[in-house]
Amino acid sequence: MEQVSLAEARGVIVSRQGFATRNRVATADEVLATIGRLGCVQLDSVMTVARAHRLTLAARVGRVPATTLNGLRRSGSVAEVWAHEASLIDANDLPYFRGGMLSEQQHRWWGPVLQEHPRIAKEVLHRIEVEGPLTPGDFGGAGTPGWWEWSPAKQVFEALFSSGQLAVRERRSFARVYDLPERLYTAQQLAPVDEKDALRWRVLRAVTARGIVTEKRLSDYFRVTGRSKPLAAPVAELIDEGAIVRVQVGEHATLADPAALTPPDDPTAAVLLCPFDNLIWDRDETERLFDFRHRLEIYVPKPKRQYGYYVLPLLVGSRLVGRADVKADRKAGALRILAMHWNGRPAPRALDRAATRLAWTLGLPSVTFA
Repeated sequence: MEQVSLAEARGVIVSRQGFATRNRVATADEVLATIGRLGCVQLDSVMTVARAHRLTLAARVGRVPATTLNGLRRSGSVAEVWAHEASLIDANDLPYFRGGMLSEQQHRWWGPVLQEHPRIAKEVLHRIEVEGPLTPGDFGGAGTPGWWEWSPAKQVFEALFSSGQLAVRERRSFARVYDLPERLYTAQQLAPVDEKDALRWRVLRAVTARGIVTEKRLSDYFRVTGRSKPLAAPVAELIDEGAIVRVQVGEHATLADPAALTPPDDPTAAVLLCPFDNLIWDRDETERLFDFRHRLEIYVPKPKRQYGYYVLPLLVGSRLVGRADVKADRKAGALRILAMHWNGRPAPRALDRAATRLAWTLGLPSVTFA
């Protein structure tokens, strides 16, 4: 079994991310290609700097025009599903998720919502079929008494979405606008593959997206139910075919894309990473590979926060060198670095480059350092 050092593994993983090194404006095709290459891009609503998916994409393709993602949704090129978490995927990958969606009997948070509110579910589907795309707000808002109060309607919409009966046509101020899937996607995109093929795809996409991934943590990429156990057969099959290989990184059994083992060019980008970026969303892998303990403190009371409310790790080359507490002050047109905590030797010039480029992608004219 080939031995790969931690430094080499970091270089492979960072190189596979395709981080941008200069200011650029992304085309819709580039955004779609990046989503497909990564397998999924996590969504999150926090706007302290920008939405998570916009930060993750901007780090790789540059500034994403405001209309691009909704254009890709409406054209049926991009879909929203539960993948790592709520995520964007290439709609051509929908068949690998549809089987699990269509077999879902309970919502992951609210349980048997559709069984508890069958009349609401029937009415939602009927109205969307007749009237076109709708939101939960079209069925009443907070405080509306009786049958159409906000919470049951919203839960039904979410349950119909997660079970594949509704799809997200667009986002308005991050709120989902729902439509029938067959209005957005082709029959081929909506046809589920069997579970064996879906698991095989998830293994192969996770390994190729990262280049190298610990076998124990492989299931986290697409949050596979049952963790490693259901992936054992497709892993063995793909190894027999030579599509992936086992390598040894330190003390850990690791899977790799054979093409990734050709020594990559040393990564050169300096990037402030979204807390939900694909590179670091697996906290265990991040700590083991980068010697960097990454935790969110959004829900930690302010006096107990160690680093700040919305902290963006700073990647320089293939090292995570620090954490910046960042806020976008849109009124003042500034990206504010509220605090910087270094992980080892400070790299202020790299921080300045990364912050300046991030500000540009967000359309903010200046950067200020507290």
